Amino acid sequence: MTLNVDPAKSAGQASSPPTERVIAVMKMLGADPGRQFSLAEISRGLAISRATAHAILATLVAHEWVTRDPRTVRYAWGPAIASLAKPADLFRGELEELAAATGTQVYLARRDANSLVIIDLAGDNPSAPRIGRGTRTPFVAPFGRDYVAWSNPEAQHAWLEAIGKPSQALRTRISAVLNETRQRGFVVERLTREYLRVYSALQALSDDGEVDSITAQLARAFADLSVIDVLPAELGRGVTHPIATVSAPITNAEGAVTMSVTAAPFATLDARAITSLGERVCVAARAIGERLNRYGDQA
Repeated sequence: MTLNVDPAKSAGQASSPPTERVIAVMKMLGADPGRQFSLAEISRGLAISRATAHAILATLVAHEWVTRDPRTVRYAWGPAIASLAKPADLFRGELEELAAATGTQVYLARRDANSLVIIDLAGDNPSAPRIGRGTRTPFVAPFGRDYVAWSNPEAQHAWLEAIGKPSQALRTRISAVLNETRQRGFVVERLTREYLRVYSALQALSDDGEVDSITAQLARAFADLSVIDVLPAELGRGVTHPIATVSAPITNAEGAVTMSVTAAPFATLDARAITSLGERVCVAARAIGERLNRYGDQA
């Protein structure tokens, strides 16, 4: 298959044909990063001269964007490319767009074993607690519902039981909340005095990424004393709720939830505003998921 690298024939008139050739080489190698290509294959596949292809590849190899196997003299996708596409850069547009559309601070988090780690932020909200990249929250019930709602029953059971033997009331509430999360696609965190205190304490306790007995007991106390999430019956006309955050899951190509995006209004919202914010967060989560699956998870 011969790829068209003639900028004059592309939909948009490019201003730099040499740059177009470099991009074409990288696209060709990136389409099959596990494969090695010969100079002849690259030259023929892109319809460029061997001399031009060699000059491009020599420069890319020097910067480790491309590797050259000295035994086979064949070329492949290089390790330096991964360092250029950190999530903070890869998803910056989606995060800034969500922050601007909602007027909230927005967080991008990743699950890292037993913790949820903030890896990027956008926007600003003076009402919300200050939070930065690297902030950790333990992955322990009732937190992380956007990660476990789509998990199998065994994983959900292990997540809930990690805080100790839950009361029947908590089991019933969590079951209803997880079912509702799967239906609407997002998680709502109520803004309460207990939430602010427990959330700060849990962040401090999870700095090392471990969930110990103190962390589990604190999370259980919060779960037992708080109303977790907001269910449809609680969203009647004229009813308002103080809302801390609204989060939606981000899935990888295998359908597993590996990240989440959160908008933090820290304000009192009615049913319509909560639903509207949740839908916007879900749109951003899908856009980030599409980009993640297009370019791969580089973090």
